[in-house]
Amino acid sequence: MLIFEIKREVDTGEVDELKDPIFDWRVVHRPLGYLDMMTGSDEQTYQNSLLATSSHVFITEDSSFEILSTDRIYNPRTGIEYEITFVDNVMELSDHLEIYCKRWA
Repeated sequence: MLIFEIKREVDTGEVDELKDPIFDWRVVHRPLGYLDMMTGSDEQTYQNSLLATSSHVFITEDSSFEILSTDRIYNPRTGIEYEITFVDNVMELSDHLEIYCKRWA
């Protein structure tokens, strides 16, 4: 298993010139897991599923931390960041998480 970073948008406590809060992406968790590209049929496209917009799946056995669909996954080895589209705690067993994501540009 490899180490990845979960980043979350956090309020810095500062404001810009329009008095709007400034947010920054900060590392909130470093789970071990595997990231793989998804391939297969186009059935999900017909189902209008969130999974259809996903290009990758991240699988981790670390279910001790709540990962949100607003978070991002960062691969420190490649420098690529992924936007999370869906977090699946399979059968609610907390055995592992399947996190569907797509490359963020």
